[in-house]
Order: sequence, then structure tokens, then C-alpha cells
Amino acid sequence: MAGVAGGYSLFGFLKKDAYNYADKARWAKIVDGDANAALVYLEGKDDSDSMSVARYNMIADERLGNLIWADGASRSDYQYFGNVLVFDSTYRKNKYKRPVVIFFGVNNHKQTTIFGFGLLMDESVSLYRWMLENLLEVMCRKKPLVVIIDGERNVTSNMKDENLKVLFKRWLYSEMEIAEFEADWEDVLEEFGLKDSLWANQMHEKRKMWANAYLSDKFCAGFLTTSRCEGINAFVNKFSKSTHSILEMSQNLELAVREYRNKEILLQFNCIHTVPVMTTCLKSIESVAARVYTREVFSDVKKEIEKARAVNLVRKRRCLNTMVYTLEEYRKPNMLIIACFGRASRKLECQCNIWRKMGILVDTCSS
Repeated sequence: MAGVAGGYSLFGFLKKDAYNYADKARWAKIVDGDANAALVYLEGKDDSDSMSVARYNMIADERLGNLIWADGASRSDYQYFGNVLVFDSTYRKNKYKRPVVIFFGVNNHKQTTIFGFGLLMDESVSLYRWMLENLLEVMCRKKPLVVIIDGERNVTSNMKDENLKVLFKRWLYSEMEIAEFEADWEDVLEEFGLKDSLWANQMHEKRKMWANAYLSDKFCAGFLTTSRCEGINAFVNKFSKSTHSILEMSQNLELAVREYRNKEILLQFNCIHTVPVMTTCLKSIESVAARVYTREVFSDVKKEIEKARAVNLVRKRRCLNTMVYTLEEYRKPNMLIIACFGRASRKLECQCNIWRKMGILVDTCSS
């Protein structure tokens, strides 16, 4: 400001006066109350965005209870990329310390895309139910195929034994067969004396919801760890402060969304106006992949194509309309992999299930 004015001596006010003026302007925005100002702002967005939606409920004394909102672009993105829905409620950057839920997923550039936000009074089950029911209404009743939360935080939060935590993290993230997981589980129950533990029994009953061995055939868009949740929190933190009102918080979250969308535009421009160089030994497959996938996903597919030369065909046989291929990777002769190709359906499946889980062509399918 001093540079614009031409020097400190030309200021007609002190620094304290500037802060007082800024505070006065800030509070003028919320003269009718913080919550009311935020609702007016969010509901007023439909003047320029007819698909923008804000839903809320009121509690005693006409105070704001819970709130969920999404603009038109977020709702449209959800229709394309909402098969995998992630929500993180660890974000609490507002002066009331109320949990703010960020709904997000991954787009075709492997980039985080935000579907909307929620503001809750607390983290009780009934309020989460209210939030998710309203989210479905806002998103035209499209249900996600997979819902992901911070599994590690929920599964290991009550564990005191660090060795037990390490084992649970292995079950959460490592690739293993169901039989291997079940054998591991029995060994751990014996080792830690958890045979009669109610908590252990409940965790085992819910194993299909958290153990990676049971999720190997579920499409998860690359969500294997909590790193993306941590990343989105770190990014959004740049735009918000713990002293922000609900109005200020909603405005600053909008800035974060705009930043993500600007990055998406740049990535899309790169896809349209650049052509990758073909470098693998399977150029016919590589060139098709380059046309089908975005640059970011193509980079992963290309790595799998390069690995295909280390895969050997052991034998093949026909079973009705399906060709069954038995393969082995270089220097892993005892680890046979089965891949199937349906002649009628034109579908290719592999024992590793990476195609289903990640949505990309893997080395065994490329070979």
C-alpha cells in the first residue's frame, strides 16, 4: 500500500486504522448474523449458476444446524466421476470448530475434484445420515459404487499396541489373498490374546469393508492410502483460517475449488495439444492407449506396457468362447497368473484384478 501511495508519509491513516477499517468491512458482511449471511450468499449463487444448491436445517432459536452445498460444476463432475466418493471430516478451519466435510473424488487426469461441502454440528451418526441423504438428493440420486473414508484413522484410533497397528496397516494397504488374510488374522488373535475380544469380532465381521484382500476387485480410482485426504487438507488450509466465520469459510473454500479447476483446464489443454512419443516395444497398443487415456493415466499405462516384455506365455487353452492364458513374470516361475479373454464379450480379465481396481491396462493383459 505504501508503494501505491508513494510513500508512508503520504498515508492519511495509521496501520491500526487500516485494521479497524478492515474489521468493520468484514463484520458489515455479517451484520444479520454469520449463518444468515452465509445462507444468503450460498442461495444467491443460483442467480448466476442455476444448478447451485444449498440445503440446511435449523435448530432451536432459529440457529443454523447442518448445511450442505455444491455448485453446478461440482454436481456435473459428480455425474462423471462420482463412482468413487471420498469424504473427509478432519477439516475444522472455522471459528466454531465445527466439522467441515469435504466431498471429493478423482477425475480423468488423476486430479482431485471436489463435489461439495458439508458443515455439521457434530460427528454423530444421525447427522452423517442426514448429510449423506441430502448429498444423494443434490446429486440426482446417483449412488457411488465405493465410499472411502480415512480407514486408518477409524480402524487404528483406539489401538495402544504399535505392533498391532503395523499389522492392521498391512491389512489395510497390502496386496494379499483372502486365505492369506484369514490365516494372518487367526495368528494375530492368538498372539495378542484377542480370541474373546468383542472389538476384534466386530472388526472381523466388517472385514469386507476395510481389508484390502476383500477389496481387490473393487474400483477405487487409485485411493490406496490416506495421502490424498492429507493433500486436500493441506491445499485447502492455504485459503482458510481458524478465525473465519461460516461466510468467510464458504467463500474461501470456493477459491480452493477454483484453483483445482484451473489446474484441470491446464491439464486438459496439454492433452488436446500435445502428442506423446511412442517408446515401448508394443507401439500398436501404446498408440491406442495414448489416444484413449489422458496424459497422466497414459503414463501409468505405459509403465505396464514396458513391463509386458518380462511376461512369458506358459500355455493357452480354449474354454467355450473364452481363451484362458497362463502367464509367468520373469524370475518368478512359481507365480503363475491367469488371464482370460471372452471372444463374444470382448472382455479381458486378469487374476490380479488391477484392471478392475485401477481402470488401466496391466502388463499381463498387454502381453
